[in-house]
This record gives sequence, structure tokens and C-alpha cells, in this order.
Amino acid sequence: MHMRKHALLSQILVVNTLLLAAVVIAASTAAPLHFSSGQGKRQAIIFGAAVIATILVNAVVLRRRFAPLEQLLRTMERVDVARPGLKIAVSRDDSREVTRLHEAFNRMLARLEAERAATSAAVLHAQEAERARIARDLHDEVNQSLTGVLLRLRAIEPDAPPELRAELTEISNAASQAMGELLTLARELRPSTLDDHGLEAALRSRVNEFAHQTGIATTLRVNPGVGEIDAGEQLVVYRVVQESLNNIAAHAGAHEAWVELDRTADGPVVRIGDDGRGFAGPGREGGLGLTGMRERARLAGGRLDVLSTPGEGTTVELRL
Repeated sequence: MHMRKHALLSQILVVNTLLLAAVVIAASTAAPLHFSSGQGKRQAIIFGAAVIATILVNAVVLRRRFAPLEQLLRTMERVDVARPGLKIAVSRDDSREVTRLHEAFNRMLARLEAERAATSAAVLHAQEAERARIARDLHDEVNQSLTGVLLRLRAIEPDAPPELRAELTEISNAASQAMGELLTLARELRPSTLDDHGLEAALRSRVNEFAHQTGIATTLRVNPGVGEIDAGEQLVVYRVVQESLNNIAAHAGAHEAWVELDRTADGPVVRIGDDGRGFAGPGREGGLGLTGMRERARLAGGRLDVLSTPGEGTTVELRL
């Protein structure tokens, strides 16, 4: 049979009360009070009041001493390694043991966050390197092979029998379409425009391509005073915009979308919004690639927030 576990504070209070009651009983047995006399009644009242006061003072002192532990438990329950920075405050009024416990907990959190950041950075860097390698292979090898096939087809097409020309033309068109799709996939994997022409050109190319593919009217607004953004942050901005636009195409049911690159007093800020169906609560966010976007933002020293209202669209905001 499962026994209910009581709080440690309650257990100590009960034990202390039982010990005090045992002392009172022992004292009463050794020196019994005579309630028949007025003095005996006064002594009994004073004795009872002292016992009650002792229990109350004991409860107050224990509660104050256990308060830091309760605070530590609440902090532990709120810890989320995906949102670092949560620490427990160490007070000089706490006992030496409680202070050591708080400091050890803060060191453990810092160590976990550092290890997680290092692991995530390594994973993301490896992912980007693999994307770049696959993009190069698609562009330099597969696309060139398809180009050779297309040239051969077009070279033999004039000399082919009339009954085969239509089929050769169809094959040539399919090869041309495959080449276009491969180039699009290579740009998705690693945007060469970002490396060659900078962030604004890469975003404009991605927005125009998104609008052409989906039919969603999409605009890009760039504040002229946005200033310089380093290469690592540019890649984070591009990936967040890319993933957000993919989410809009797949889930939003929107008619309009926009991408805005601005700068505030704290640094660059990127907003991607739509007028789609939106969603309520955090439950939907896990399936929208937001974990990866938040991780990228965190590694770049930024923060990503999602604001959404059913029927009024969604806005993804990245602050660096």
C-alpha cells in the first residue's frame, strides 16, 4: 500500500512537538501541579502558554529556515536548458549549508548550459558543413551530369526518326526541369547569394522565390540603418527566415506575408509575419521547427519569440 509522503517541515514539527510533549509529561510526573490552589492554576496556565509559545516559535523558525530550500525546489522545477540564464539568488542571511547548496546548484546549471551550448554549436556547424558539401555535389557533379545528358539529347534530336523526336523533346524538358529543381535545392541547402552578395540580397532572392512558388504576396522591408551584421548572425537570420517562410507555406493558409529587417537600441531584429490562421498556445510550436530556430538564436546570443492569435496570423521575431 502506497503511503503518502509528508513534507519534511511537517515531519520535523511533529517530532519536535512529540518530544516537547514527552518532556512536559515527564516534568509533570516528577513535580505534579496542584490545581486546587490558585497558585497551581496560575502555574499551569503559564506552563501551558510556554509550551504553546515554544511550539509556535519552533514552527516559525523552521519555516524560515526551510524557505530557501522551497525556493530552490521551485527554481529546479522551472529550469529549462533551452532557455538559459535562470539562477537562484544567494542570500547572506542563509545558513552556510544552504548557501553552499545554492552555489553548487548554480554551478551545475552553468556547466550544463555551457556543455549544451558547445554540443549544439558543434551539431549546427556540422550540419551547415554537410549542407554546403551536398549543395556543392548537387551543383558541381549531379547538375553537370544532367547538363551532359541534356546536350547529348539535343544533339541527337535533329537526326532522330520523326516518331522519336517528340519523346526526345519531352525527355529534354524533363532533364531541364530536374536541373532547375536541383539548383533550387542547392540554394536551399546553402545559399550562395548569402556568401557572394550579402544578407539583403539573399533575403530578397528567398522572398521573391517564395512568392513565386506559393502565390502568397510577400514583401521585404529593410531599414537602411540596420548596419553591419556579422557572418554568423547573417546565417542565423537567413535560416530563421527560411524556416518561417516554409512554415507559412505549409501551415498558415495566408494571403500575405512579410519579412522585416530592422535595428533597435539593443541590436538587429527580424520579424516574419503572415495574415494566416494562426494558432493558440505553445502546444503547436513543437511541430514548426521552432526548437531549431530558438537554438540558432541562442547560440548567436539572441532570442526568438512567436506571437500568434487564431484567425489573425503569426509573427516570428528574432532579436540579436
